[in-house]
Amino acid sequence: MDMQFVKSFSKGQITIPKIIRDSFGLSDNFWLKLYIDQGKIIAEPVEKEKNKSDYQKKLLNIKGDWINTRELAKNRGQIEKQLASRSL
Repeated sequence: MDMQFVKSFSKGQITIPKIIRDSFGLSDNFWLKLYIDQGKIIAEPVEKEKNKSDYQKKLLNIKGDWINTRELAKNRGQIEKQLASRSL
């Protein structure tokens, strides 16, 4: 796979280069599962709609002091809206 270097923007946001998105078949709107493994940031695409929904529900149950509570509330609200719009 091609190696790409990216620079973060404000608040740590990054852009996944098109060549990498294309190699995974990702559109402009996609979900990634991020985690740390042996000091590396791992990003895995959430492939199927079912998996993404399950992942969203898991995110709603996260508890911890490692995240800003205002940011968590904002993200939770966005996830709840997405889940509600799918159940209509």
